[in-house]
Amino acid sequence: MIKRRVFGVPTALAAVLLLSACGEPEVAAPERALSTISPDRGEIRRVVGATGKIAARDEVTVGSEVSGRVLEVLVDFNDMVSVDQVLAIIDPTTSQNRLKQVQGQLENARAQIAVQQASIERAQVSFDNAKRQMTRQQGLFDQDAISESQLEQAQRDMGLAKADMALAEARLVASQASERQLLAQVSEARADLARTTIRSPIDGVVIDRKIDPGQTVQSSFNAPELFAIAADLSEITVDASVVESDVAGLEAGDTARFTVDAYPDDPVEGVVRQLRLKPTEQNNIVSYTAVIEAENPNGMLIPGMTANLQITTETKNGVLRLPVAAERFRPSPADIAEFQTASADDAPTDMLQPTYDRLRAIGLADSRIDQFKSRAEVATQKVRDVINNPEMPWMHARMRTQLAELMDNQVNSFLSADERQAYAELVASERTIRPVDLWVENGGKMSQRTVRLGLSDGSFIEVVDGLAEGDRVVTGIAAGGAGQGGGRPGGRRPGSARP
Repeated sequence: MIKRRVFGVPTALAAVLLLSACGEPEVAAPERALSTISPDRGEIRRVVGATGKIAARDEVTVGSEVSGRVLEVLVDFNDMVSVDQVLAIIDPTTSQNRLKQVQGQLENARAQIAVQQASIERAQVSFDNAKRQMTRQQGLFDQDAISESQLEQAQRDMGLAKADMALAEARLVASQASERQLLAQVSEARADLARTTIRSPIDGVVIDRKIDPGQTVQSSFNAPELFAIAADLSEITVDASVVESDVAGLEAGDTARFTVDAYPDDPVEGVVRQLRLKPTEQNNIVSYTAVIEAENPNGMLIPGMTANLQITTETKNGVLRLPVAAERFRPSPADIAEFQTASADDAPTDMLQPTYDRLRAIGLADSRIDQFKSRAEVATQKVRDVINNPEMPWMHARMRTQLAELMDNQVNSFLSADERQAYAELVASERTIRPVDLWVENGGKMSQRTVRLGLSDGSFIEVVDGLAEGDRVVTGIAAGGAGQGGGRPGGRRPGSARP
């Protein structure tokens, strides 16, 4: 008889062996949930950044119209000056001598005028005498008392006397013309003499001085700059450089807020006075100059300081808005399969309807709009199919751009020149509004909805239509418990690849 030996096994070890044989227990995957956010009402501002230099609102450069050596400089930097205050004196010797010379020439011309006037009087006497002789000789000739040759001689004498008088009168006119020229030269010489004393043209403060006593100034071609005077530093301007992409919407009256490096914690408020039309180009970047006016009552802002500006070009209060992160959510195909719900929102939207609405708005008849529809729908069918395919979300943005280009081509080829102009103006008025597909949560599931978005300030974006205050827009998909407001904007599981 064969005996079997049974070896006892400890209870704990048996349990371990049993677990090993059966494998480790499965850990349940954490449940995932949609992270959402609801639109609210508030303020949205479009702000443009720029830099510029501070300058006095009214600045005058004082120059010299005469040449000479500077004898005195009576003001310095930062000195307050008033109208007609003497700033500097240039050696007046040359101007004084010039004035004396012209005055002597004027006196000589006046003497010549007196001589010519006397000559006229003398010529008048000679003419009168010749005229009397002629009258007497004519009477004698009529009585046959003298010969014809004697009468002709009397006529010649009267003609010469008349010519002499005309010549004297002409010389007088010439002398009088010389007098007028010399009077103008005297006036100019006196003005040049007065210009040797440099005076302030305005009330203000000296912000630049470019001359010293003993220096010679030369004004042969251009007036040399001697001083720069700021009219009133209680008001300043900033010439801000704005890149061309930020010019749209910027206009006079927009508010600006800026700081300078010296006072970074003291912002200053200003107003855009002018957007200059002259462009400047540097390193292939085109920019325009916006002139901003601001108050400077305490004088802390000094010309030449660099201002860092934030210009508000548009403000909307009490508008429905969403955080910009809501637009970045892009679910993966697996996320769509798990969370998408069939609803009216999932139905493909008519992306061509805005174009039809614009055509109707510019006055096209329904028959022409129907004709345009038949052409446009055929030309854009393939692109619209991709946009309406929820399995290809990464293609939507590119396809929307292509759809816009196709529709522009269709519109331009269909409309007349005047109609194209009206259509372009209507599109320009809608330049800040664009359609976007967002995902909206409903009962733990989500559906896609086309929403029109408008003005954005970088943090919030305006909801024009397509959403109400109670709607919940999906911003991500997170592990269970993340709930509202959290989650990953991308909506893909860690490690998953974009198909």
